[in-house]
Amino acid sequence: MKFMNVLQLAEQCRRINPIEDSTYANWLKAMKPIAHMPLSEINKHTVMEYRISQRKPDGPLCDTTYKQRIGTLKGIWNAAIEWELIDSDNPWLNADKRLPDVKKRRNPDLHPWEFYERYHRNPRFRCLWYHGFRISELVCLYKENVVWDAEIPYFNLVHQPNNKLKNKASVRKIPIHPACYSDVERLRFGGKRPAGWKWGQDFRQKLGLPPGDACHSLRHSFTSRMNEAEIIQPVQDALLGHEPDTKTGHYGKVTLEVKLTALKKLQ
Repeated sequence: MKFMNVLQLAEQCRRINPIEDSTYANWLKAMKPIAHMPLSEINKHTVMEYRISQRKPDGPLCDTTYKQRIGTLKGIWNAAIEWELIDSDNPWLNADKRLPDVKKRRNPDLHPWEFYERYHRNPRFRCLWYHGFRISELVCLYKENVVWDAEIPYFNLVHQPNNKLKNKASVRKIPIHPACYSDVERLRFGGKRPAGWKWGQDFRQKLGLPPGDACHSLRHSFTSRMNEAEIIQPVQDALLGHEPDTKTGHYGKVTLEVKLTALKKLQ
């Protein structure tokens, strides 16, 4: 292990304890500046230089990504030490100490259907309103992701070339709300993630929403409406693509029929 570099160490850790592709993609981003450095060169000085290099010169002193990347490297080293891949102290152990607290994401204000009047006929808006999609999930749909020849028509969300879903739970089937049948026919298919971001910023600006709200506020609204309709948590998680918070939340299946019944409660 003496001549192993950082990337090789991470790959060894991944072989011992397999992780999701999306998680490994975050590992690669965190390792990028030091990926090919020999482990023998990673010390407190290297860590200090990494901290300095990752700070955005025109941004806040600390942001979420900055802190998460340091935490990722600390975790890789902890695992490697535990599995005796390396025999040394963890130089990243206190690397995130004395970093300013990351400002929490603003909880968007909730608005009624009437607030979005100018978007009432927009197919993207309507699909977001009735299904709780992440905007990237919706924009990156291919026509093949829409299954019409089934007893309950549905969106089939999977990892694909133009979009890697956020996590394992994001791979899911969502019934098409009957109110959106014609809207789905009018969607633009096969886009890329940046197109979703641009659409969201345009949406925010035209409605006069504050920074941070954009169209993700519709996902918050969707969740609030499910709460008001007394839809149980496992069904909410299945529709939103969230990992269950409890062990029992992983038990059983939430069928398309159950999901559709829940969606029909939302107007």
